[in-house]
Amino acid sequence: MSKRNFCWPVGFLVWFLAAILVVGCREGEVPVAPLKSKVLSETKRPDPARFAKEIAAFDKEELENAPPRGGIVFTGSSSIRLWKLGEAFADLPVLNRGFGGSVANDLIVYADQVVLRYEPKVLVVYTGSNDINAKLTVEEALADFTGFLELVNRKLPETKVLVNPVKISRKRIEQIEKVRELNGKLKAWCAERPWTRWVETAQYLEDENGQPIDRFFAKDQLHLSPEGYVEWEKILGPVLREEWEKKAKG
Repeated sequence: MSKRNFCWPVGFLVWFLAAILVVGCREGEVPVAPLKSKVLSETKRPDPARFAKEIAAFDKEELENAPPRGGIVFTGSSSIRLWKLGEAFADLPVLNRGFGGSVANDLIVYADQVVLRYEPKVLVVYTGSNDINAKLTVEEALADFTGFLELVNRKLPETKVLVNPVKISRKRIEQIEKVRELNGKLKAWCAERPWTRWVETAQYLEDENGQPIDRFFAKDQLHLSPEGYVEWEKILGPVLREEWEKKAKG
């Protein structure tokens, strides 16, 4: 068969399918194009499978001693995982579901295991630093972060989400401007959504010149020191207790 004869039925098939689509619409309607991502992301995300053991540990705890539902869940990267939440918020029903090294895309992949199945009344989120470190653009990091938040809101529309800004650090000093840009966009995004609440928990880490204050960081100059966590607790604590009280009364 010649190329000319072979191409004719293919062209006819395309025309035929298009005709079906148009005929299938009610009068006055326009065929809907397939949904596309709001951001054409090109940067490859880290493989979520690298956290198989951590997620398996959460699943094991769920089977053997399931944490209570309807409390407060903290999730995100190592800044959450390393936080001694039981000591910092001993008067509140807190559950730590942070896993170190994670990016926002990992939170999307494992949303059920780290958030959804616990049906929290309040969710505290910290992520984003590893996203920038993984060479994602600011727009890609924002899309992943907000994508996770939107997923939680679709599944748990009554949950209040407390969003923390990405912190600066001396270890990643060259990324500070991108971090600030991401924080600005994320803060503006939260301002338009009443189910979120932006909590400014990063400014205390900077001196008057916008540089990291060393005493708030561990020796690796990336993670927080005990003093750094105390300051974070002072800022977040009142907001967390306020939102929890509202949910408990409601």
